[in-house]
Amino acid sequence: MNILNNITYDLPVDYRNIKIYPVTVKDYLTFSVYSSCLLLDKNSIPNVKIIEMTELEYIYYASNENPEKTPYVLYFDRLLSLCLRDDESFNDIEKSLDRYRNDNKGKPFFIIKEEIYKPEDFDQLKLIIAKQNEVELIDENISKEVRDSLEKAREFKRKLSGNKSISIEDYIVSLSVSTGWTFDYIYSMTIRKFLKSIRRMDNLIHYKIYLGASMSGMVEFRDKSFIKHWLSDLDDEDRYSDVSLDMQEMEDKISFESAKSTP
Repeated sequence: MNILNNITYDLPVDYRNIKIYPVTVKDYLTFSVYSSCLLLDKNSIPNVKIIEMTELEYIYYASNENPEKTPYVLYFDRLLSLCLRDDESFNDIEKSLDRYRNDNKGKPFFIIKEEIYKPEDFDQLKLIIAKQNEVELIDENISKEVRDSLEKAREFKRKLSGNKSISIEDYIVSLSVSTGWTFDYIYSMTIRKFLKSIRRMDNLIHYKIYLGASMSGMVEFRDKSFIKHWLSDLDDEDRYSDVSLDMQEMEDKISFESAKSTP
């Protein structure tokens, strides 16, 4: 599906008989909880039965096994209520859960507006919702062990730098202070545009600092390409590029120190 135009201009995406809308900042916290159903790392579970399941099958399975700990079916239903903006059919949670069923072969499906949606539809909806709302899906090209190590490295680096994670409220206040935008305007922004605005603002501030330092003659950067224009592409950045480089430098240092100590 080519949905670039719709995503660029915050337009709903048509899929079968429904329209999928981007979620706005006022629902960011709620969306963050419910969208966890799109981030299940089932293929890292050492169980052939689970690995062979479709994602929709696993959501049903996990919800039935431990409904209090993993209410993923409920999360998915509430996620749809946000993304479809269909209050009428989703306002009664107990009744809406009746839409999630299994056929006579035990295969899962769900119903929206009297149409049946199957596992392959769930996969498409997941991709659309993730694209619309800047959800970073699991990269299965990287093993779970490596991903966990990189996440720990990021957390360790953050602690070393003394930086604390700030709340969504602080991000909203920061964006308002730096741009002059009203809170109501920011609340009405889509999550995607909000996150892109934060990243672009941060990139612009750092660009001005580095450029000013370079032009003052007080600081000289060995790598001139270090200063990237504030309008350079931010979407191609490797999620783990910062910690991957640090880890490689550490590995090189350890190897060098080991070589020096070898008689």
